[in-house]
Amino acid sequence: MTRAEIIERFRQENPEITIRVLADSVLNSWCEIGNLEICTRANLITKETTFSAIADQSTYDLTSEISKFYDISEYPGGGVNYNGKRLTKRAKSEMSALHTGWRSSSSGTPTEYFRDEKNIVLWRPPSGTEDIIVDAVLLADPFDDDAKTPYNELSYLEPFHYAIVKYLTWRAKSKVGKPQDASAASLEYVAFIDWIKKEIGSGENNIINFTPRSRR
Repeated sequence: MTRAEIIERFRQENPEITIRVLADSVLNSWCEIGNLEICTRANLITKETTFSAIADQSTYDLTSEISKFYDISEYPGGGVNYNGKRLTKRAKSEMSALHTGWRSSSSGTPTEYFRDEKNIVLWRPPSGTEDIIVDAVLLADPFDDDAKTPYNELSYLEPFHYAIVKYLTWRAKSKVGKPQDASAASLEYVAFIDWIKKEIGSGENNIINFTPRSRR
C-alpha cells in the first residue's frame, strides 16, 4: 500500500475520524513516525556492510562507519566478521573475566567483540587493515510521500504494510479521547508487530534466508 492507500484504509476502518477531526497532515506525520518505529522494532531493514579495520585500533563507531546504523543483526550467519571469520559476541563483563588486561592487549587477529552503545570493541585490536563486515539493522528512509510504500519500498515487506494502519488507529483513538478504544488498538498493534517479528525470524518469509517448509 502507498501512503495514500494506508490513510484511505484507516479512514474506511474508522469512519468517525473524519478529516475535520484529524487532518491528513497529522496522519502523514504519524505515518513517518510509525514507519520508522515498525522498522526498528521488527528489524525490517538489514544490510551487510563493510569497512576497513585500522591497524592497532580496537574501537569503531558504527554510526560513522555505517549510514543509518541502528543495530547489529545477530540472526544465524550474521553478526560481525573480521577477515571472513565470525567474531564471538561477548558482554563487556565477560571480556574482563575471560581476558585479564584485555584493554592493553597487543594487536593480532580479532576473535571476539562487545557492544558499547554505538561502538563495537574488538579483541584483539587488529594488526592489519582487513575488512570488518557487519550485518546491520538500518533506520528506515523517510516515508514522506503519498506515492511511496513503507519500509524503504521493499516489495517483499508488503505483507506488513497493514501495521501502519494499526499504528494510526492507536494514535488516533488516543488523540480523540477514547482511552478504552486506544488501549485495545495498542494491543492489536503490538500483536501485529510480534507477528512480523515471528515471520522475519522464521527464515521463511524474508529476504535473509528463504527456506521452504519441510515436507513430512
